[in-house]
Amino acid sequence: MNFYPPPPTIQAEIYVRIPDSLRCTGQPTEWRPGSANPASDIFLEGPTYVSNGDLYLVDIPYGRILKVDIDKNVSECVRWDGEPNGLVVREDGCIVVADYKQGLLLFDPSTNKISPLLPRRNLERFKGPNDLIIASTGDLYFTDQGQTGLSDPTGRVYRLTPAGKLDTLIANGVSPNGLALSPDERFLYVAMTRANAVWRLPLHADGTTSKVGLFFQSFGCAGPDGLAVDEEGNLFVCHPSLASVFVVDREGVPKARIVSAVGGGRNLTNCTFGGADGRSLFITDSIEGVVQVVRWHCRGVPVAREMKG
Repeated sequence: MNFYPPPPTIQAEIYVRIPDSLRCTGQPTEWRPGSANPASDIFLEGPTYVSNGDLYLVDIPYGRILKVDIDKNVSECVRWDGEPNGLVVREDGCIVVADYKQGLLLFDPSTNKISPLLPRRNLERFKGPNDLIIASTGDLYFTDQGQTGLSDPTGRVYRLTPAGKLDTLIANGVSPNGLALSPDERFLYVAMTRANAVWRLPLHADGTTSKVGLFFQSFGCAGPDGLAVDEEGNLFVCHPSLASVFVVDREGVPKARIVSAVGGGRNLTNCTFGGADGRSLFITDSIEGVVQVVRWHCRGVPVAREMKG
């Protein structure tokens, strides 16, 4: 039940289209999007903005990382036998990759090399890592989605400490996907795609969680995907099947609905803040191979923060 009026609608704009010369025509991996759509010549995800103005993206079925520089020139950084999804920048400038096939990997932008970071848990392969985020403490949170859903609610949310300790925060996730931390880092938001919901996890001082609650509920075929947060605590929820990014405040009250750009597609899968002033929201339009953008009234919370000393 919702007694609030419909929020205002904001239309995104096209930021950049991946050129035809960088689209793949060869055989992709076995990966397929979570819908009836067949694999195409590209599927963008994992937008990550770095301080020099570069925007990194992944192309999941073709195992690639792409870079869009500040002048909107697009290049391929690296390709490997993987299915990369989420990216997050580490304090040392390296980028941690959540790879569905290979686990957690490490990408060095200075050399364009990819290497293993955490391919297994206790010698066992992960179900299929999806997204990740780093707290100011250096703790890395990531989702292990695999093929979990309502019929198999065993998706996991992990915390990897700087010392290498791996903790399981959630073991009953319904297709855990995107992640976001509240500005004060007291709460971790997790998109549960096949439950069409976002859960909110209170984070305790010892790294555990309890009294996990339902924060956002939606509808449609492919539910919440990527998440982002601004400095006011507003949560941005990408919803691919509804071609929208829903914005709700820290209490869950509807604030805005961002819709796909004219000439854009409907698969708005993930988003991140960036730009010189931190107020540009970049959104991946996955199947179309397009990045869309919206100018917001305040800065976003970086997904890779300056670590506490």
